[in-house]
Amino acid sequence: MKVLVLCIDRDDDLGHKAKIEGPVIGRHECVRAALELGLADPEDADTNTMLAAISTYDELVKKGLNAEVAAITGDVNVGYQSDLMLTKQLEETLEVTMATNVVLVSNGAEDEYIFPMVSSRVKVDSVRNVMVKQSKSVESTWYFAWKIIKEEKTRKQIIAPLGLIFLAIGAMLLIPLFRAIAELDAALVVDEISLRWLSIVVFILGIYMVQNAFRVKESVRSGVKRARRSIYQGDVTIPMFLLAAIIFVLGIVKGIQGASQELLPQFQGLFTQVLLFLDASFYWFMAATLIFETRRLVNALIQREMAPRGFWLLSMFIIAATFLVLGGIHYLMHSMDLPLYQGDLLMVIVELAIGVSIAVAAAIMQRRMKVDTWVSKEGWRR
Repeated sequence: MKVLVLCIDRDDDLGHKAKIEGPVIGRHECVRAALELGLADPEDADTNTMLAAISTYDELVKKGLNAEVAAITGDVNVGYQSDLMLTKQLEETLEVTMATNVVLVSNGAEDEYIFPMVSSRVKVDSVRNVMVKQSKSVESTWYFAWKIIKEEKTRKQIIAPLGLIFLAIGAMLLIPLFRAIAELDAALVVDEISLRWLSIVVFILGIYMVQNAFRVKESVRSGVKRARRSIYQGDVTIPMFLLAAIIFVLGIVKGIQGASQELLPQFQGLFTQVLLFLDASFYWFMAATLIFETRRLVNALIQREMAPRGFWLLSMFIIAATFLVLGGIHYLMHSMDLPLYQGDLLMVIVELAIGVSIAVAAAIMQRRMKVDTWVSKEGWRR
């Protein structure tokens, strides 16, 4: 019988912070890895877990047992990817050490995920949870809590959902304010701000929590650097994206203006407002989508002097979908006798007929494509 004292780093702090790849097998290598991780982040709990595994190994050796110690690592993206890495490294460790039994050492945070993974492949004799001692003073408690909040995993698992909840609640409570802004009524905007200041605070807090959880500032900075490089290389993705984003925002503004129009009491309701919003904004959304997809056409013409056939098919399907959706919206508005709808049933039939015709033409064109067409790195049919 050979006992393996196993330490599991599911979120790959060893690789992310100490630049050490798993699996780490042997006492000497585990001591070196724990030291490197401790130097990289003295407050990381995985350092204590690894030291506890080494201590457990020493105790087993003193008792005369045939033992070995090892640490396996997952991935920063905790979930399927990290568990796949852990499984692969566990099987490799078991093959190298030829262990028949395992003593599992963890910090107790994710035992419900780790234990079944290990126990399905080898017999687990014992599980040891390592709890780090902390100062009981109020100052140390707040300092420890702040450190936990700054951890990337904690931000994504706790702060991000809370931020999204605050953002959604704040946005729903501020719909009257958004309508006042869309109507360009300064007096009404001031009144709404004075009445809904608490909702504004919740909305701003949600924005701050979301951008902090997802590192929006860092993402924007890296995006600006990539944009500069792509523009220098003749890539028009960023300019096209910005133009499409502006058109999309204008579509939202137009939709809000359309949904904010005064209606008779019998026509008021959420469903009617949704119809008016889509009627006023859907053309803008279609234009934004087409502009964003045009970047592939322009890039192909610049880089390969060849227009991708898939662009025309996609554009036809987008236009067809727009006519069909708007035809359905206008039919509902006509059947409800909305006074704001100026069209008639003939217009609805024409819109639906145009949408169906374009969709059928695109489907026929796609079927007649040559079999020997090739696909570029961007995934476009030629």
